[in-house]
Amino acid sequence: MQSWAIAPSNSGGRPSAQKRPKRDTTGVDPPFATLLVQTAKQALSNAAHVRKHDAVLQRVNILPAAHPVCVSLQLCGRQFGTKAKDKPAAEIGSPHLHKWAALIAALASLNLSEPQKVQLTEHAQTMDSPKKLAQSVFVCKLSKAWIKDTFKLTISLAPDMVAVAELVCTVLAANGAVLKFGIPPRSSQERAISKILVDMREFSNP
Repeated sequence: MQSWAIAPSNSGGRPSAQKRPKRDTTGVDPPFATLLVQTAKQALSNAAHVRKHDAVLQRVNILPAAHPVCVSLQLCGRQFGTKAKDKPAAEIGSPHLHKWAALIAALASLNLSEPQKVQLTEHAQTMDSPKKLAQSVFVCKLSKAWIKDTFKLTISLAPDMVAVAELVCTVLAANGAVLKFGIPPRSSQERAISKILVDMREFSNP
């Protein structure tokens, strides 16, 4: 810390500052409670908008934990974590791109029709490097689902990748995945905030 930042207040010949008396706030309701309530309401509103956008922009598949896709993407995540320790993020690219490449490779090992094999192979041939997909693959992640021993695969692709997205979801559905539709349920945090506001009579739980 610089010496000027810790210099006594009366340095430089100035008299020491006099403490101002505290204002009497007896009987005055501070705005903090109202601020917290309004912030909580805004948080719920924002979360609802985000879930609606997710329903439109993302595709979600529920997979059993032992599914080859889950195994492949978890391995990919560990390998990416190891690479990220030695190389800058700008060099290795987004983890979503690496997981997308792992997803495409894993799909090739599943039961596919001939047209599906051709379409998947054509797409795979365009992936000389995962970084080339940076403008097309926005989200590709695997996370634990609410049901025990299941995972949630979330993907979000550019409009020019609609055919590939449909292929991925069709193949997964034919190989043990469950495609989720509609607006995602509220998170545990949303439910907790909503309950507090309802108990305070500040919110009507939908």
